[in-house]
Amino acid sequence: MKTCFRAPRKLYYRLLVVLFAFWSLMIIPQNVLAKGRTYQDSDWNKTAYDNCGLPVVRGENRSAAWVRVGSDKKIRMTLRERDVGLCFTDAKARHRAPYWERAELKQSDYLSTGRNHRIQFETIFLEGFTGERETFFQIHGWNGNCHAYPPLMLMFNRGWLEVRALQNVSGNGIAGSSRGSHRNVDRKPIHVSSVLGKTLQFSIDFDTRSRPGRLSVLVNGSPLVEDAPIGYAGCAKPHFKFGVYRPGGKGSKTSTVLFDDFTVKVLK
Repeated sequence: MKTCFRAPRKLYYRLLVVLFAFWSLMIIPQNVLAKGRTYQDSDWNKTAYDNCGLPVVRGENRSAAWVRVGSDKKIRMTLRERDVGLCFTDAKARHRAPYWERAELKQSDYLSTGRNHRIQFETIFLEGFTGERETFFQIHGWNGNCHAYPPLMLMFNRGWLEVRALQNVSGNGIAGSSRGSHRNVDRKPIHVSSVLGKTLQFSIDFDTRSRPGRLSVLVNGSPLVEDAPIGYAGCAKPHFKFGVYRPGGKGSKTSTVLFDDFTVKVLK
């Protein structure tokens, strides 16, 4: 009797597994299945990828596109009003916004802690960036085991450049959640209207040999930040992200920026 009873039960469990797998595939959004494209250029020493999906993936208005500027290839990132991000937190109301708009790519690997990294890249801002908290570059720490705030956010806030460094970090355990507060440590006011169409070379020294770490930021060789404290969670795996990321529902219009020449060096 036991043998006759167990066989159908095993078949029943197997059927449940198959049905669950099929149901899971049916409910996964198409943009999740399509994510993951890798972006790299010959003058980069790091690759980036689409980790959440992009709001527009086809046509002339796609969120990420390679373009030619003279003989050079650059990546164009574009965010339009109501381009809700596809990371799982973007549809949620948080940080004084009903939702978040995002067209962003993520570094494919990580920056090792306990080292001093120099991150360099080029930008040309083409339009927009006059809205609220329009972030174009982040050093983030979030990973599957660590829900950490980003140590660094470079943004234009109502048109003015800000360098926001993480302070007062909590939750420095091996895993879990980590929060803090961001403070603008930029000491040189730059308005986006003064740099539209111009090539800007950013150089960021992110030193994690101490806690808090140290931060320096230069634009075209001119220092914006020099040796400022910057926090990071003990469980974080630092990596950079770039594109356009901002609170939604604020009336921000189209913002477009070109990126190129991503390089990362370990100084010490």
